[in-house]
Amino acid sequence: RSYPNYVPLPAEAVDRIVRSVEPLAFDRVYSHFARLVISEDAKGAVRRSAERYKAAISAGAYAE
Repeated sequence: RSYPNYVPLPAEAVDRIVRSVEPLAFDRVYSHFARLVISEDAKGAVRRSAERYKAAISAGAYAE
């Protein structure tokens, strides 16, 4: 795990990020790890990831 994973963003910030990228046309997301490239439906992956993240923080997954 990386250090940023220990500092969760609030749901409002996640929603703002998703709204910011929503108007952009993209189908891929590249990572610094070659095997982590999302090669299709990247916009959908961003939406799904944001929903999973918000569900996790609302369920207390990041609570100490």
